[in-house]
Amino acid sequence: MTVDPTWVAAAAAITPGFETVGDPFQAAAGDFDGMGISCGALQWNIGMGSLQPMVLAVGRPVVLAAMPVHGARMWEACSGTVNRGLQIVRGWQSGATLKSSAKAELRALMGTPDMRAEQQKRIDAKAEIAMGLARDWSMARDGTEPTKRLFLWFFDIVTQNGGMKGITAQEVAGFIQVNRPDRVDDLVCDFLAGRKGSSGHVRDAKANASLWRDPAEGETLELLCMSYLRAGKSNPKWQHVVLNRKGSIAMGKGFVNGKLWEFGAHGL
Repeated sequence: MTVDPTWVAAAAAITPGFETVGDPFQAAAGDFDGMGISCGALQWNIGMGSLQPMVLAVGRPVVLAAMPVHGARMWEACSGTVNRGLQIVRGWQSGATLKSSAKAELRALMGTPDMRAEQQKRIDAKAEIAMGLARDWSMARDGTEPTKRLFLWFFDIVTQNGGMKGITAQEVAGFIQVNRPDRVDDLVCDFLAGRKGSSGHVRDAKANASLWRDPAEGETLELLCMSYLRAGKSNPKWQHVVLNRKGSIAMGKGFVNGKLWEFGAHGL
C-alpha cells in the first residue's frame, strides 16, 4: 500500500519532534541510553546496529566529506563489531554528551542528500507498517478506512513501542462502555494527575490531566483510551511518559518533554 506523502511528512515531524531540536533528520545525541550515539529522525543508533547499515549504504566518500575530522573513525565504527563501534563513538563524548566537533560532523553527515534519502526509505517502511496496523484496527472497529490521526498514532507506536501487545479494538470499545463514554476520560486524567515525583514527565502528566479532561469524544476519546491501555502494558516507571506522548497525538495537543505541542497544522 502507498501512504499519502503528506501523512508521512506529518509523522516524520511529530514523532521525531518529541525527541529532537531543529531539523529531526540532522539529530545527533550521545550515549544517554547506552546506545553509543543516536542519529537522525528516528534515532538510529550504534548499539542496536540500526545506524551502521545506513552509513555503509551512503559510502565512505560521503562520510569522509561530511566528517573531515571524525569520518575515518566513523567508517571504522560502522564497519566492525557493535562493541568496537561503541568504543569508538564513546571516545567522542564527555560522559553521555557529544563533544561539539563530533556532534557538528554527525549532524552534517545526517543532513547530506544521501543520508536524508536513506532516512526517508526507513521512515517510509515504518509508515507502511503503521498504515497496515491502522487499517486493520479501523476495519475491525467499524469497517472504515483509517484517518490521518489514527495513522499518526500508530506510527508513533511502531517506532517507539513496537506494537499493541494484544490490545484489540473490541477491548478498547468495551473499556469505554464499562467506564461510561462521558466519564472514561476522567479515569485517564485521574491516573495522570496522581503521578508522584518532581520530574518533568510528572509535571507534563499533571498538565495533561487538566488539558485533556472533558473535550475528548469520538475517535479522540477512543485514541485517548488506547493510549491509556497501551501505556499500561509498558514498564510502570514509564507508563505516564508513554501516555503523555500517545495522548498528545490522540488529542491533537499535549505536554511532552516539558513543552506544549499543538498539532493543528497537521490536521489534528
